[in-house]
Amino acid sequence: MTWNPVTGCSKVSAGCKHCYAETMAKRLKAMGVYRYRNGFKITLQPDILNQPMKWREPRIVFVNSMSDLFHEDVPLEYIKKVFETMVRCTQHTFQILTKRSKRLSEISLKLPWTSNI
Repeated sequence: MTWNPVTGCSKVSAGCKHCYAETMAKRLKAMGVYRYRNGFKITLQPDILNQPMKWREPRIVFVNSMSDLFHEDVPLEYIKKVFETMVRCTQHTFQILTKRSKRLSEISLKLPWTSNI
């Protein structure tokens, strides 16, 4: 399962050269999908912050398959809200991938790392 409380990103490494999420975001914008109205620019999606609470069956959830939660343009307070949801949803396992390990290390102690994250 994927959950994208943030969409969009920017390139930070050679590994970003052929980003599937950027290609997909451009396609979704062209199709008129509202969540990608800004193309691949960082866009917060606060209306789906609580989406995992609606899933009854336990799931493995890829957080932000179409973004990087630790992007410098995602405010710390918003990241904390994402973590609040993950902490409350103990039935799910949340996987977060980032290319921004520096920012992650800077803020990691401000976040509640539970066993399901």
